[in-house]
Amino acid sequence: MVDTLTGGEKAGTVDSLWSDVPPIQGASRSDMALPLGARLAIRAAMQGKVSFIAFTTSKSPQEVQSFYSNDRMKSAGWNPNEKGCVTDTESKQNQGAICVYDRKDGDKREGSFIVLAQDLKKKETDIFYARIDLTEDKIKESKP
Repeated sequence: MVDTLTGGEKAGTVDSLWSDVPPIQGASRSDMALPLGARLAIRAAMQGKVSFIAFTTSKSPQEVQSFYSNDRMKSAGWNPNEKGCVTDTESKQNQGAICVYDRKDGDKREGSFIVLAQDLKKKETDIFYARIDLTEDKIKESKP
């Protein structure tokens, strides 16, 4: 039943990172599923208009966060959130972050989220990339 509600662990996954999202060197593709809570929230809010992919790297969350700078993402065609990446704590030893971007191309509007989570046991950082179609469906009004 949970898989039906959430679309399953692999629902929305893509085979490769999108060409307009810079890949971080040394990261490897992971079959890790987006955490259940995040899947439920995203699918409910976006009604299935989301796709995602996961990677793992030996780099720290801070290194990955620095890689996805506002300047780098702007040069790739994305508009960063005012605050850039937001970390889970105010200390320099943060273990995660979320970076939010959007873009508009004609009538099409998209959002991109990069979620970082450090696995302290493995000393790796998990990177979840999510892309959301934010284009509003046009409601056609018929005249009598």
